[in-house]
Amino acid sequence: MRGTSILMLLGAAAMAYATEVLHPILPPSTWASVEGAVDLDEDIYSADMNVSAEFALPMTGGKASLYVDGAFRFLSFSYEYSTKGYVHNYCNLHVNGFNETYVGAKFMPFVNEEADILKGAGLNVGWRFPPGEGSQRNRFHRLNIEPFYAFKFTQRLILGTAFRYNRFFEKNDFAPGDEVGFKASLAWKFWWNESTQSGWIFDQVFLYQNRIHESENLHMDKPYRKMKDDFHGYKMRFDLSRRFSALPISLGLNYEIHEGTLFGFETGHRIGIFLKAGI
Repeated sequence: MRGTSILMLLGAAAMAYATEVLHPILPPSTWASVEGAVDLDEDIYSADMNVSAEFALPMTGGKASLYVDGAFRFLSFSYEYSTKGYVHNYCNLHVNGFNETYVGAKFMPFVNEEADILKGAGLNVGWRFPPGEGSQRNRFHRLNIEPFYAFKFTQRLILGTAFRYNRFFEKNDFAPGDEVGFKASLAWKFWWNESTQSGWIFDQVFLYQNRIHESENLHMDKPYRKMKDDFHGYKMRFDLSRRFSALPISLGLNYEIHEGTLFGFETGHRIGIFLKAGI
């Protein structure tokens, strides 16, 4: 049991946001999307389906929304081939099943104010549930608090920035270290027809995160609890989609890269195709 818990903690430490979907910083709105993606992370190939949705609460006048992100991993495997004096290759099947689930709420209390400096200020509060059989990482509940600012630079370009704090909750006497981070995004509509609300949309999101203190193994005496798992890393996502005039539907592609420093040089890539419907 103790050995399993240690593996869970190290998995969470390896890249605490590897499968988290990055959304641009925007005012509350109503939309839903489904995405199919292939992922390469530390020589492990995966095929996933992600479902995301946000619902703007009508009674708040567009000042608040609820959201959810869920994912299912259909297949995950690694393949190695070597010819150093002999021919050797093998395929190793990993996990499949549900990944992490994220739920939360977004608040922008001054979004309807005219020419107010606080117009773009808001707060995002989210909760991450541990995955099912789809991942051996991120096995801890997490609270995310993220104050943000969305600035309407032009009619078709919104810039956003946010600071985040991640608080992980103890499980089986293991306490992951808290994290802080910085997030920036842009959402740009180009070759856009206002009358039909159709055209092209480009989104870019950047996230940098840093563990601010080491995780602890509470089974140990106090002088020996530190896990020496400080890390930092970044993640970037690019979305390009085409919104059609006949229906409020967008079809697009995305690319994502993340990199961290725990246990050496780690980099992952992700490519997906998505369908998004929104009001």
